Amino acid sequence: MEQSPASGDRVSALETIIDVAELGTWIWNVQTGETEFNEYWARMLGYTLDELGPTSIETWLDVLNDEDRPVSERALSAHFEGRASVYDCEVRLYHRDGRLIWVRDFGRVVSWTSDGLPEWVSGAHLDITSHKDLEQSLRAESEANRELVQTLERAQEIGNLGYWKANPGTGYLYWSKKVFEIFGVCSETFVPSVDVFRAFVHPDDLALVDAREAQARQAGLFDVEHRIIRPDGTVRWVQERGDYTPHGNNQLFIGTVRDITEQKEQEARLRELSLTDPLTHIHNRRVFMERLTGSYELFHRRGIPTAVIMLDIDHFKAVNDTYGHGVGDAVIKRVAQTLTDGVRESDVPCRIGGEEFGLLLPGTEIAEARELAERLRSEIAEQSYALDQRGTLRITLTVGISVFLEQDEHPEQALQRADAALYQGKANGRNRVVART
Repeated sequence: MEQSPASGDRVSALETIIDVAELGTWIWNVQTGETEFNEYWARMLGYTLDELGPTSIETWLDVLNDEDRPVSERALSAHFEGRASVYDCEVRLYHRDGRLIWVRDFGRVVSWTSDGLPEWVSGAHLDITSHKDLEQSLRAESEANRELVQTLERAQEIGNLGYWKANPGTGYLYWSKKVFEIFGVCSETFVPSVDVFRAFVHPDDLALVDAREAQARQAGLFDVEHRIIRPDGTVRWVQERGDYTPHGNNQLFIGTVRDITEQKEQEARLRELSLTDPLTHIHNRRVFMERLTGSYELFHRRGIPTAVIMLDIDHFKAVNDTYGHGVGDAVIKRVAQTLTDGVRESDVPCRIGGEEFGLLLPGTEIAEARELAERLRSEIAEQSYALDQRGTLRITLTVGISVFLEQDEHPEQALQRADAALYQGKANGRNRVVART
């Protein structure tokens, strides 16, 4: 069996696929305006990415036709407010040479702020100018081409990559050439059918595909994301969107399919970034607060205790001021690794911010939590950091502990007690564990 490509090779392969597919990809932070585009996005408009840099959301607004800005804003609002599963619209952009090009703009929110606002959004732009020209030409042709025009219009509405037509009752299935490419088979020798398509669907996703098909028979719209297993064994993510139109005894589905593997991987990367501290690669404050709330609910529903531990590196500012931020970062990473190595798999170590860490210990009473905290404090105190010709550095931790109480009205109360215990420990000389209930 061939070995899977290394991470760098996979990234290069994905970039090649995006370039061959002529997709301009984008990532946008709604809250900060930070925006990144790939090289093809700039090339689609007649520029290089360097000529457009530094990029931001203003880069997009500068090339967007003013008449189409409301189209984009309405699509964004529908997605952000939960009325549409994706952001999807067609708009015109100004090319460097002054002409307008048509693009299909589609994307999805992949992370939200703690206040429930959209944070990171990722998506792509597909140049559909030629398809728009073709659509106009077909509309001018005879009535004999009317069904083809309608098929193309539907396909453009829902992605305009590969398109298909299916009759589940008879098993008939038509694929455009692009669909054969997505599914990894030869259009000259492979004969598609409904049963053959079902054999491609990942076994874990088949029930979802069937459920969405059943819904489409009622609502008229088919929309599903699922995995396929290609003949070479590779797993790809696809999105299928279509219309269900009964014609007498015939049950016709007409729609499109597009490969969204790169988008799914990008979403996963952004989700990981939104949940992970970039320096230590452990969970961040967002995860800590989410798990704190979940543990609080379990405590009040089922009586399962949870210990809340706050840890702070003593005199950390002096470390940075004396030895530099490089040494400070090394200290923070060593503490994070010690916490991760010293707790159970079910425990939740997080970096709250700066030199402060948090630990959630599900199913743990305060006595057991104190024992763990003392062990971690002792391990940190015994470690030393070599500083070249400057000797060695030792650090200590001050730790505050609490648990949920029956009278707590919200999860932050246990956190507040642990914080108060932490500051009591600092006031009493640091390098100690203090519990408060």
